[in-house]
Amino acid sequence: MDAKPIITTGAEYHWKTSYDRDRMDGHFLDWENQPNPFKKYAGIQAIPLMTVSRFPENSLWDLTSQPVNRPDLKTLNRDQISQLLYLTGGITAKSRQAGKDFYYRSVASAGALYPAEMYVGIFDAKNLEPGIYHFGADNFALTPLRSGSFLNEIRRTLSENRHLSASFFLTGIFFRSAWKYRARAFRYVLLDTGHLLENLFLALASVDLAFTCHYDFSDEKVGRLIGLDGRREVGLVCVNVLGKPLPATQVPVSQDIMAVDPLPAEIIAAGRVSRREVVYDDILEIYRAGTQEPASDRVQVTMFNDIGVTPTSWVSIEKSDADSEERSYAQAVLHRRSKRNYINQSLAKKKFMRLLDLLCRSARQDGDDDPFACLTVGFLTGNIDGFEPGFYLLDPEKRRAGQIISGNLLEPMASVCLDQKWLTNAATHFLFMANLKEIDRHYGARGYRYAMLNAGRLGQLIYLGATALGLGCCGIGALYDGEAQKLLSLNEDSALLYLVATGPVKRF
Repeated sequence: MDAKPIITTGAEYHWKTSYDRDRMDGHFLDWENQPNPFKKYAGIQAIPLMTVSRFPENSLWDLTSQPVNRPDLKTLNRDQISQLLYLTGGITAKSRQAGKDFYYRSVASAGALYPAEMYVGIFDAKNLEPGIYHFGADNFALTPLRSGSFLNEIRRTLSENRHLSASFFLTGIFFRSAWKYRARAFRYVLLDTGHLLENLFLALASVDLAFTCHYDFSDEKVGRLIGLDGRREVGLVCVNVLGKPLPATQVPVSQDIMAVDPLPAEIIAAGRVSRREVVYDDILEIYRAGTQEPASDRVQVTMFNDIGVTPTSWVSIEKSDADSEERSYAQAVLHRRSKRNYINQSLAKKKFMRLLDLLCRSARQDGDDDPFACLTVGFLTGNIDGFEPGFYLLDPEKRRAGQIISGNLLEPMASVCLDQKWLTNAATHFLFMANLKEIDRHYGARGYRYAMLNAGRLGQLIYLGATALGLGCCGIGALYDGEAQKLLSLNEDSALLYLVATGPVKRF
């Protein structure tokens, strides 16, 4: 008997885990083994963070248009770290559902499963000892995993020559999402990590900190440092906060991370979140295919409109000022919810243009942190004042939208999204698409991470922008992939990765 094929590219994984209307098998959730949404470390005393009572008053639009790397380098303190972690992934509200407490967080998550975790390496911060910590959203505390500074080890692993005050590591626990989405779950883990990453970017910008982002690193070395098993939980992103240079006498001695002792087995085992977990080979295969050491000279490639469609006309994206009712960035984070009770009511053109303007402001042409890298972004319009219904592509650099198809496609797209008819009443569907073959050609299997993480980043930005404007918003990753490709007239190598619907809702 022939051996089972091994997944080696992002395109192979994506199409193998695609939904087909005629080949959907039943799946019942194993409620007795529902994953714990909060990671626990037994026997380690957590360090409480400071209560956050004051929040920045920045506009979301102003934050996205500021440069990522700021010239003034600052020393972090415990209050700032508390605020950063709360705005990035903290619990913002609680309700009682089906006899259990349900916790709302500042970040969106498919199925409210929250597969992404966050760790912090502290090197130079007031009131916090240097070390490696895990952030617990449930108890709003840091659990110390290693003591001492690992500054130079991290700089070597990330090829980062600048001085750092802290590093944030974002990871994904596969089974939290696979419990519901099975082999398709790698998509959702990446999207949800992208949601968390965008929140972290905005939180850092809100306190005027300079930072860098790394999608490329040695998975093995990072996993060893923060205590991941590389099977249940894996590292996906690292964000470094730039700090003031340390005096020579305080710079730690450098060694390779692989020379650092591995963390105890009980710490590594904390990645287990259910008594009985199912391991899906497809997830492990695509993850491992992308763990190769990335090339040091990797060049970011612009992939706008490699999906096989050509605009017939263009519309300029207008800039507009905020009105008095628009929520601040922090208030948008605190009030963000997934809302799908859309009403068939027209959306003011100004609000729609504000959302398009927000996306355009977030584009970066001068670094590896451009959220549009590996993506083509578009949207479907329906009931928007002064805007013709149709399918459009967004060109953020030139601040314009190009029409591809004329006519209202919201209803057929709702059918594509597993017949979720409530999507028909949304005012617009934002679409995140990619040419998977080209991504594999330029970046190898790891490129699939770039595309999905960036789709999650932009999706979270739309969530926050919609919330600031008093609109409902809900992300959709479940769709009949082949039908989406056909509806949008994409070429055979391209796919719709993620859809985020927005519009007026009954109750905000």
